[in-house]
Amino acid sequence: MKNLSRKTKSDIIFWGILSLFMCYLFLTPSGENTRAWLTSLTLSSPSNELEHHGNTITGDWQLYSTNGDEIWLSELERPIFINIWATWCPPCRSELPSILELETAFKNKVDFLLVSPNESLEILTKFKSEKGYNTVFYNAKGSTPKELFANSFPTTFIVDKNKNIVLKSIGAHDWNSKNIHQTLNQLIAE
Repeated sequence: MKNLSRKTKSDIIFWGILSLFMCYLFLTPSGENTRAWLTSLTLSSPSNELEHHGNTITGDWQLYSTNGDEIWLSELERPIFINIWATWCPPCRSELPSILELETAFKNKVDFLLVSPNESLEILTKFKSEKGYNTVFYNAKGSTPKELFANSFPTTFIVDKNKNIVLKSIGAHDWNSKNIHQTLNQLIAE
């Protein structure tokens, strides 16, 4: 190292630190959390990406919760925020804090269904415990209504009291935004 120029030494140090940081981000469990946090900093409100729908959910949906409850979609009488996600999905994990903030703001006014259709309740409970989340996650039983079928994670639906899909969005977003608050307040008032 003694015969190397100052610039070469600087480059070696820079690339070494960058390599270590990349290994941390992609090879360690805490790096996974850091990646989700970094991604969450870039999330935007879904206002421009929302698709307005007139579809009504025609089928019922049986869900089991991490609290041990069984519910049916048809039993819910309030507006519903449905997020189709998975614990292994980095964009899903990055938008989750904004969903939890929204859930806190609309507790007892909107039903929140955070559904991981292909993961067991054990996986969801372990994820909830490891992350320290104070929410309920759901596992889907039986077939998903065709109107709620998601080809990619995360996919989010906002549904009115009559089970009409009001909004649908694919991809990660900041859900605790002014326009989503306005939409949910409007649905609550109806």
